[in-house]
Parts: sequence; structure tokens; C-alpha cells
Amino acid sequence: MQGIDFKDFKKELLEDPEVKKHYDSLKPRYALIAALIARRNELNLSQRDLAGLTGLKQPAICRLESGSGDATLDTLSKVSRALGFEITLTEISAL
Repeated sequence: MQGIDFKDFKKELLEDPEVKKHYDSLKPRYALIAALIARRNELNLSQRDLAGLTGLKQPAICRLESGSGDATLDTLSKVSRALGFEITLTEISAL
């Protein structure tokens, strides 16, 4: 049984305009998550450490970093401040 190459599978999926639209809409979310994880690692903080700095529980940090669920603006603000980040909106546009 031969497997499917992920890059080929992804390319094929993204040929569908609806899939591509949804995929592209998630890019900012995952870019933010990647930046938060990179900064936490740069500061040598565990998820538990970050939770302690924010007043959140470790599972909340885990959910945020895994992209599961929807983080509130309050949660993002607490985490970003604890990591020395400031989140600013540069553009708001209608869908």
C-alpha cells in the first residue's frame, strides 16, 4: 500500500476555491499561535509557567497553543502581555 505525499494532497485540496478560502482565513490565527509558542520557548517558560504568569490554567494555554477552541481577546491579551508582546489590530474589514 502506497501512501499519499502530504504536499501533493495539500496542493490538490487547495485547488478547490472554498477550501483555499477557508485555509487562507486561518493563516493569521496560526501565525499568532506560532509567535506565542516561539516567544514562550525563547523565554524558557513551560505552559505551566505561562499559566502562572497569566492567572490561567495550563490546559487553557494548551488549548490556545493547539488552536483548539476560540481564545477570547482577554485571554490573548493576558498571554501576550506575559510574553512581552502587544497585540494590535492593523486592519478590520468586512467579509
